[in-house]
Amino acid sequence: MGGRSPMEGEFPGEKEKFCKVNILLHSPGIWNCNEDRGFLDYALPRLLLQMAAIFIITQSLHVLLKRIHFPRIVPEFLAGVILGPTILPRINLNFAKALFPPEGEVFLDGLSRIGYIFFMFLIGVKMEPSMVWKSGKKAWIIGLSSVVLPTIIVMGISEAFDQVMPLMKIPAATAVVAIQTLTPFPVIACFVIDLKIMNSELGRLALASTLISDLVSTGISTILANLRIRQIGFGTANVIHSFFLATALLLIIIFIMRPILLWIIKQTPEGKPVKGVHITSISFLVLAMAIISDNVGLQYHFGPFILGLCVPSGPPLGSTLVDRFDTFISGLLAPLVVTNCGLKIDLFEVFDLKFLTTMWFIIGVSSFTKLIVHFFLALPCKVPVKDAAALSIIGSAQGIVEMASYLNIFVNQVIDNTRRYSSIWQMDAVLCMCGLL
Repeated sequence: MGGRSPMEGEFPGEKEKFCKVNILLHSPGIWNCNEDRGFLDYALPRLLLQMAAIFIITQSLHVLLKRIHFPRIVPEFLAGVILGPTILPRINLNFAKALFPPEGEVFLDGLSRIGYIFFMFLIGVKMEPSMVWKSGKKAWIIGLSSVVLPTIIVMGISEAFDQVMPLMKIPAATAVVAIQTLTPFPVIACFVIDLKIMNSELGRLALASTLISDLVSTGISTILANLRIRQIGFGTANVIHSFFLATALLLIIIFIMRPILLWIIKQTPEGKPVKGVHITSISFLVLAMAIISDNVGLQYHFGPFILGLCVPSGPPLGSTLVDRFDTFISGLLAPLVVTNCGLKIDLFEVFDLKFLTTMWFIIGVSSFTKLIVHFFLALPCKVPVKDAAALSIIGSAQGIVEMASYLNIFVNQVIDNTRRYSSIWQMDAVLCMCGLL
């Protein structure tokens, strides 16, 4: 039979056939946009408008709420609620879809994670690790016990609930238990700095004991995570390999990165600022530590935090890093974590009251246990009753770390239901606000 020969590239699956994705980044401008695409169809101007809206609403609410002594975390959260599915879509659905489309979430999420990474690094820079050794046995007793005792009690209650809870809800409950047993040092550090008690005996004891608690809880969670990896079928060699990499990262930061930071200080003449190339190199190093931490099985902010602790506080390096980054990170990027949580929840959706009641019980027991443990551990250490009560409240405070943790498990689909996430996050938001107030 006669007929034409197939032309090159005519059949599907040939090498000449491939897909192109047109990612719209830069806008040609408001006046030059064609009729098919609007200004908000481009990623960069949309991201800038998102950040501008978040910043304006946050600052406006902060001006109003600071008069009644609300902390900054409250307007940051409320900005997300206003711009998220709780309010904005109910006012103008089309504008809400244009300003916060699903495909644009990755850019705001990435920016908030970068801000969180540098926030943790700066918290480490502002602190002096030697205070742990200067604080004596008090900090070690309170720090170690405040991790072990609440963890045992809350995990025991959680195991009892797991026997009666539906299988699909157990991962969410387990994640809540893990987060509620944390005593995150960055949250307590911000709390102590805001209260202006950092140089008092109570402030130093709170910081030292919390730093010990944070490092110990990170070690325990890493070990438990590796044991779970072994239980689901991976060999012992993989567990040992993961634990070895985590230990190696910690040793590299302490014994290699810290000498490099000390060398940078020696290269800086007295009274002169640190060179810009050194600041840039440290910035790249912070991001590299986050990537490596995530790949060796640790939380991605752990490496930057430990690196920050290795930076000698004060001039020339520590103070320069704080001066260069603190306003931009703490004022703009880090609050995006809290706002981003508000963007993903709908406060009008309350899902599964039985599950919500169970989570409230677990969180209540966890918070009460922290209060009692901190208080009664401080008394035998000859801490005055008033200071022991204050220490128990400070040690039970929650903030950006818990919020970032809930956001992380939602993104990783540990909590795979938006309504369930909204319910859990409502509880955490109430605890964060009450504790800080």
